[in-house]
Amino acid sequence: MRASRLSSSSLAVPRSGIRDVFDRAGAIPDAISLAVGEPGRTAPEYVVEAAARAARAGLTHYTDVLGIPELRGAAARYTSRVKGLRYSPDTEIQATPGATFGLFLALMAVAEAGDEVLVPSPHFTSYDAEIQLTGARPVYVPLRPENGFRLDADDLARAITPRTKAILLNSPGNPTGAVTGAEELARIADLCIDNDLWAISDEVYHPFVYVDGMEAAPSIAAVPGMRDRTIVVDSLSKTYAMTGWRVGYLLAPAEVIEETSKIAELVHSSINAPAQYAAAAALDGPMDVVRETRAEYQRKRDLVLSALSRVPALSFATPEGAFYAFVDVRGTGLSAQAFSTGLLEQAKVAVVPGNAFGDAGAGFVRLSFAGAEDDLVEGLARLAAFAESRMRSEIPTAVGAASRV
Repeated sequence: MRASRLSSSSLAVPRSGIRDVFDRAGAIPDAISLAVGEPGRTAPEYVVEAAARAARAGLTHYTDVLGIPELRGAAARYTSRVKGLRYSPDTEIQATPGATFGLFLALMAVAEAGDEVLVPSPHFTSYDAEIQLTGARPVYVPLRPENGFRLDADDLARAITPRTKAILLNSPGNPTGAVTGAEELARIADLCIDNDLWAISDEVYHPFVYVDGMEAAPSIAAVPGMRDRTIVVDSLSKTYAMTGWRVGYLLAPAEVIEETSKIAELVHSSINAPAQYAAAAALDGPMDVVRETRAEYQRKRDLVLSALSRVPALSFATPEGAFYAFVDVRGTGLSAQAFSTGLLEQAKVAVVPGNAFGDAGAGFVRLSFAGAEDDLVEGLARLAAFAESRMRSEIPTAVGAASRV
């Protein structure tokens, strides 16, 4: 088919660099994938049983586009319990088919042609594409390795123009694992208030933090004056290992939910009914499973730190959350793409080149430690050996000591 017959908007959307690696790894027998951010465990049994009960009871029809009352109520209770934020389940919460679609709805509700949306980068692969689909323009604000890839209000302030409409936040961050503290979020909140900006906060990794005294990553919506100018995007995919169930939700002022629900009605009508009952059971269920998962990820993170800190060619900021390590591979003399390709073809280990997460990711690769521990240990051993075999006689230290463990 001739390209001219296709829309310019579809042609402008880049293919996911994560998907490219996933597809290549699938073609290599016995390859170990440290590429995809998917939990190795599955949803708890009580969650599965809730879906089965709903299906057996015939609760398999269309639902309200906002989601079933049970799910919205559970999301409200969970958010109050874990984040200290109160939202009305009737007017301020909307179920979505995953966080990625929720993010798109949020952007569609507040951004349009001529607007600019600030995107701290490296960033999750769908951010810029979804902004472009609204007609707005992503403006990238580099996250600095020497700052642990955390958000920085001063960097964001320099990027604000009269066209800026929103700031897209992600903490804990993908691909970096960085967690931005409450004090810095308060400074970013001041920017939003002073410049009349929306904050769109992707909080899908919120319970997975490895900072002493922190049970969940702080939300900018909790900063005084920010609840009514923040759209929180959340999901059950990571928290409860429900990636394939495709259930997420938006928390936002009623005026936003009114618009996102109109758009959702036109593009998906409602989300999977039994999955919603399962999600309600998860959110209302015991937090033990979340705490166990966090402990598991912290143990795996420490395995990553131990294995890679022994390789002089590699440097990294210690991940404080999520389940990713963003590793500087420039000391090997290879670009991120060459490192990723060589590691897969020669050592049968898949990682994602950092440029898949924007130009600011050049020279880095992302590895996930969410999968099986045996695969992680073997994959790290192969990665370390591959990096050492490519090590130059002189290793640059620009990122170096400040960002190593």
